[in-house]
Amino acid sequence: MAIHFRDSGAGEPVVLIHGLGASHRVFDGVITEGGERHRFLAIDLPRSGRSKTWAENTPEAIADALEPFVVARGLSRFRLFGHSFGGLVALAYAAKYPQRVTSLTVASAPALGLPPEARLFLESPMAPLSTMWMTATPLWRPMVRNYLKWLWGQPEQFKDETVAHYLESLGADGFLSGMIDSLRAVGRFRLPIEPLEAAPFPRRVLWGDKDPLVPVIHGERLATALKADFRVLPDVGHCVPEEHPQAVLEAIREH
Repeated sequence: MAIHFRDSGAGEPVVLIHGLGASHRVFDGVITEGGERHRFLAIDLPRSGRSKTWAENTPEAIADALEPFVVARGLSRFRLFGHSFGGLVALAYAAKYPQRVTSLTVASAPALGLPPEARLFLESPMAPLSTMWMTATPLWRPMVRNYLKWLWGQPEQFKDETVAHYLESLGADGFLSGMIDSLRAVGRFRLPIEPLEAAPFPRRVLWGDKDPLVPVIHGERLATALKADFRVLPDVGHCVPEEHPQAVLEAIREH
């Protein structure tokens, strides 16, 4: 299995799953702050970061491939956290393998689908062509930087060194096709309500009140659907693990 990961810290285990266009590096602050109390297993999604194609880019397929991986790392029970697309993976995993999960936290997860127009566009042949700008290497850094600053709740706090690990992810083998496949999977995703409601573990939804990509109302609706605790973070945008790693740790621990 060509999966890249970071296994760090000691204590109660936590599995961390990042969002699209990123890597496990988004959790650097979480791992640094929480490593004395937790063992963190942070993965790079397929065709992202330093990972190869270790699963199809759908939440369900990634969840199925993740199960034997976490078992091989010696994790039988753990807390699960997923951000953005990684939140969809976490939801799919928790629904399929509830015996592994002691608590589930998702942040900024577009789990209630996309508008019909977006779904139609992503299914069209034009979708891959529209993202070909990503292959224009000289444009990467300024465009990625500006996009990330747009995602931040407080753009003035964005640090330029953050761009480096996103650029590494953009350079992953098969990244472009993986991104399109993942976006299409978001449009097709159906929240597995019944198995999650039947699961015994506590659930929490975390959201930035300044998220420009997936507005906070989506978080409120997701929390209602999951019958989960809902926490809104003031002055935080879409990149919750990087903008407020302490809030991620608190959300994980307080279950």
